[in-house]
Amino acid sequence: MEGLWSYLLYLCGVLVNVFSLCESPMKLQANELDRDQYLGRWLFIAAASSSPSSLEKFTTTDSTMFSMTQSNSPERLQLQAAIRLNTGQCFHKSWIYLLKEESPDLGTEGRPHMRTQLFSAKCPDSIIVQETDQDYHRILLYSRVLHPAEDCVADFKDKASCLEMSEFLLIPRTQGACEFQET
Repeated sequence: MEGLWSYLLYLCGVLVNVFSLCESPMKLQANELDRDQYLGRWLFIAAASSSPSSLEKFTTTDSTMFSMTQSNSPERLQLQAAIRLNTGQCFHKSWIYLLKEESPDLGTEGRPHMRTQLFSAKCPDSIIVQETDQDYHRILLYSRVLHPAEDCVADFKDKASCLEMSEFLLIPRTQGACEFQET
């Protein structure tokens, strides 16, 4: 009888997995990307995590625009951010992503523990980025358009849920973007 219960529980688990609506995002290999497709301007739309502390730094943000450019070295991508806080104040950040031939993920210069993975999103003008460091694990939705379709954001939330990330933050984007500083 005990064997029968074990078998039935196993069968139920298989059926749940088969009929599950969860669809994990498709991973993109950073070292094989068509860079021209991903260079340029991106807008920060939403973030998700399993813990509120992983999203805390974004709660004071109204909008963020990113610019990804190729540096002089083929294994280095320059990322600039123009960030507007809820108070209206703008500030700027920049960092270097490192592409390594042997790694499908992006490294971040000066942050050896940070791991950045890229995933496709439902909408062609969007991308999902997963960031993992010593004290956070989160996914972020970026888009080429300020207000992506609702089903794009819903798809992101579904993917977050499948990754057991129940904390969700939609960036307001109500004040307009800050301009980039000339470097």
